Amino acid sequence: MGKTKELSKDVGDKTVDLHEAGMGYKTISKTLGEKVTTVDTTVWKWKGHKTTDNLPPSGAPCKISPCGVKMIRRT
Repeated sequence: MGKTKELSKDVGDKTVDLHEAGMGYKTISKTLGEKVTTVDTTVWKWKGHKTTDNLPPSGAPCKISPCGVKMIRRT
């Protein structure tokens, strides 16, 4: 699965502002031209973290690359 486009901070802020104004997810998605799932995810993230920034993933990075794992399994 490839990396998707990250939502800019201003679009995320507009999404949250429209949601707080009482608009529904479908109306917001049509207004901003984003998918309904994107609007839902943005609002869900804002409710949990009170920010629309693109946060780093939790946890430590993998010490072995996927290519290295394949090489180990072959031997």
